[in-house]
Amino acid sequence: AGLTAMRNAPGSFALFGGSAAAKCVMGVGEDGDRATWTQDAIASCVGAVASISVAQPLDVIKTRIQNRPFDTPESGMTILKRLIQNEGAGGLLKGLTPKLLVVGPKLIFSFTVAQHLIGYFEQALK
Repeated sequence: AGLTAMRNAPGSFALFGGSAAAKCVMGVGEDGDRATWTQDAIASCVGAVASISVAQPLDVIKTRIQNRPFDTPESGMTILKRLIQNEGAGGLLKGLTPKLLVVGPKLIFSFTVAQHLIGYFEQALK
């Protein structure tokens, strides 16, 4: 549970932060107007890629912990040290491309819908 929480927290920050940064670059909210569907979708793409990329190294370590033999009690730090020693820092990003292709679209769609509905209801309830 500890590694899952360690993965989810920075991933969530990256999702919301990446989305907010993209909206800022696009000038969303400067004139008081809410984002269009396209702007929400673009911001969601940026946020999703940031989120998945930030969480990937901890996912790799978590997967290695889960796949180790039950009778071999290795800590996450030991696994991390061995991974970097044997595979280099790039080993922390193993599986990033398939994860972006599989998880990315689901995250982008759900976050786009949620962000757009939040904007819609905020405006409708004023």
